[in-house]
Amino acid sequence: KVPGLTMAGSDAFLPAVCGAMYGGILGATSVLGRVGTVRMLLAFLPDFATALQKDNPKMSRAQAYARAIHLLGTEYVAN
Repeated sequence: KVPGLTMAGSDAFLPAVCGAMYGGILGATSVLGRVGTVRMLLAFLPDFATALQKDNPKMSRAQAYARAIHLLGTEYVAN
């Protein structure tokens, strides 16, 4: 065991590209802790909301943020 070493990778959660993405996120949350994880998610929200607005130009910015928060906690994490 090496002090301060955190193992993360594609096989930490799922195989392939999705596994690499989730493995990286899980590794980051392990290193960052709860406060750092919340800060990481908050940094991700503006880009996610912008992508949702591009898909649906009639969506307001507030609606895009609300939808991003909802999807982040439900559909995108579950799928």
